[in-house]
Amino acid sequence: MMTHLTRWSTVASAIFLLWSASVSPVRGQGTESKDFIVGTEDILEVQVWDNKDLNQVVFVRPDGKTSLPLAGEIQAAGKTVQELQDYLSAVYSKTVKGAAVTVIIREIRSRPIYFVGGFGKPGAMQLTRDLTLLQAVALVGGVAQGADAEHGFVLRKDKQIPIDFTKLMQKGDLTQNIKLEPGDSIVVPVADIVYVQGEVRSPGGVKYTQDLTLVRAITQAGGLTQMAAGGRVDILRGKGEKKERIRVDVDKMMRAGDGSHDVLVKPDDIILVPQRLF
Repeated sequence: MMTHLTRWSTVASAIFLLWSASVSPVRGQGTESKDFIVGTEDILEVQVWDNKDLNQVVFVRPDGKTSLPLAGEIQAAGKTVQELQDYLSAVYSKTVKGAAVTVIIREIRSRPIYFVGGFGKPGAMQLTRDLTLLQAVALVGGVAQGADAEHGFVLRKDKQIPIDFTKLMQKGDLTQNIKLEPGDSIVVPVADIVYVQGEVRSPGGVKYTQDLTLVRAITQAGGLTQMAAGGRVDILRGKGEKKERIRVDVDKMMRAGDGSHDVLVKPDDIILVPQRLF
């Protein structure tokens, strides 16, 4: 499991470097695409040529409207930048001879997508250009260790689209790589964890599944080290300070080889593998 996650982290980093150079920033730089459709909460800069007193930076309210000197209250949301420029030029021409208006999108806030649950950097980001699911996930640091990657989904209005991130990122199943739309919520449930500590090669969390056993958990944590005392492995189970301690002879289980004596673990179990005594 750890190998797959490490491999995905490398892939995600590479995709991030490629796309961070091409995704337009939403702060500090103007966007002047004439086809861009203005939305609620966008921040606009309106410039009237040779009339600096009329230049304004305005916020598009949730009702889609904004207010400007001389023009008054106008409907901005739903118009393209070109349509808004043409409309304002016509309005200002009534009081300003030969008015020429330029509209710049100073900050895009109307195209959010949301990353919820087991991502490197969960939260909102603005969809400033077309992105596929794989590209967007790379930009938020990939799927986190311990996330339930197989049971992800995208919420789109009243529709839920199942996404198996393991198939997408580890097996290259591009049927899962959908194009994202403004308002999408990308969700990866946070899986229950079993913690493996002590003399294993890769100590840390292991994703819990209903069929996860003690030996499987240790195997997913890289297996026992040469210094491990496999005959004295403890499972700590329970909440708070009062934990039940279950002593297990893992060496004996492995020698048996048939799994008949293996122990099912539970969410939040802590597996302690001590060091051998000489």
